[in-house]
Amino acid sequence: EEMMIKLFGEPVAFDEEQPQQTRFRDLFNRRHFPFVLFVAAIWTCQVIPMFAIYTFGPQIVGLLGLGVGKNAALGNVVISLFFMLGCIPPMLWLNTAGRRPLLIGSFAMMTLALAVLGLIPDMGIWLVVMAFAVYAFFSGGPGNLQWLYPNELFPTDIRASAVGVIMSLSRIGTIVSTWALPIFINNYGISNTMLMGAGISLFGLLISVAFAPETRGMSLAQTSNMTIRGQRMG
Repeated sequence: EEMMIKLFGEPVAFDEEQPQQTRFRDLFNRRHFPFVLFVAAIWTCQVIPMFAIYTFGPQIVGLLGLGVGKNAALGNVVISLFFMLGCIPPMLWLNTAGRRPLLIGSFAMMTLALAVLGLIPDMGIWLVVMAFAVYAFFSGGPGNLQWLYPNELFPTDIRASAVGVIMSLSRIGTIVSTWALPIFINNYGISNTMLMGAGISLFGLLISVAFAPETRGMSLAQTSNMTIRGQRMG
């Protein structure tokens, strides 16, 4: 209580949730399962291109014209720096712009960046780095929300199980993509690979436009009682 008074300047009271008996299969009921699929979808669409860039970064930037060896490694370092920096602004934008606009805007910019890399050949060294940096920076929004959304959208009694299931579903996609990426590059080329990444991000954008809820300013009791359409359950 003293810590809360120090942080907020006045006594803060939290609504007490009544403990409920739950079972794992409750995750697949009519209320919870749509949110499981939604968060798993945006998580997967964010991490598939990101894991590929992290894992094969020097090779990818080399194929896009950034050279090999030190130049490619330096470009990968710059891109990794933007992945880190991109996690900071969303922590502020979550409560200013809101969850839904942040998610939609981030996926739109990520899609645009990868599409530019796929559609424009011989862009030049710094344009390649800039396009990757834009993708890396804006991936921070979905990156933050893929952890925040499950904690807001699922009630306490089933929240941890929901996060575990969603993470497991997203990791299936990353495992497959990391295995398939070198094969896809070898068979179809780097430009088509970037377009494939843009398509994955575009799918995340469409899912976000259709289903992303806005939970800004709502209590956990309210957010864990809303449906995928934003309606409050009776």
